[in-house]
Amino acid sequence: APAPTAGAGQAGGGHHVHPASEGGEMAPAPASPDSIYQLDSHWTLPDGSTIRLAELAGRVQVLAMVYTHCQHACPRIIADMRSIRSRLGESGARVGYALVSLDPERDDAERLREFRTKTGLGEGWTLMRADEGSVRELAAVLGIRYRRVSDEDFIHSNVISVLDSEGVLVHRQVGLGVDPEESAAAIRELLKSKPAPAAWD
Repeated sequence: APAPTAGAGQAGGGHHVHPASEGGEMAPAPASPDSIYQLDSHWTLPDGSTIRLAELAGRVQVLAMVYTHCQHACPRIIADMRSIRSRLGESGARVGYALVSLDPERDDAERLREFRTKTGLGEGWTLMRADEGSVRELAAVLGIRYRRVSDEDFIHSNVISVLDSEGVLVHRQVGLGVDPEESAAAIRELLKSKPAPAAWD
């Protein structure tokens, strides 16, 4: 698999922490070359059903680790994911978009359902939560750093991960408000090298 690329926004990405009331950012760690689909954890979806990560296989995935009570960075990460999808044009509907909660204590299935409705995330978006150990395990593989700093807030790496159809990280978009073209180009290459599944209707 190709070595993960840092993506735009990586340069100068030191460990910068905002006050807890504003969230905060942690520079990402090196990512594992292994597929996330090797992890045997179980994840709960908004409808209360559970899946393994391997059930996302077969489709390029754009994935971010966020938490639904976040008022600052996480909404911007989701907006950036939407920008990537928009930049891809019609092929953007043939890619999966996954949000993984960093806050399993508060982000239960009901909360994920409410968040999906509030943010208008429709077909093609997968929202997931699991126990804290599973979250930390996935974060370690993806090189996402995070830490709770209060009852309400975390500081975390602001990263959008692009995974190939086998769950291997091939590109990271680091930072907020980054031009999505580099990520879109990485996804186009993946779609070109392996036919993508049909778009969601």
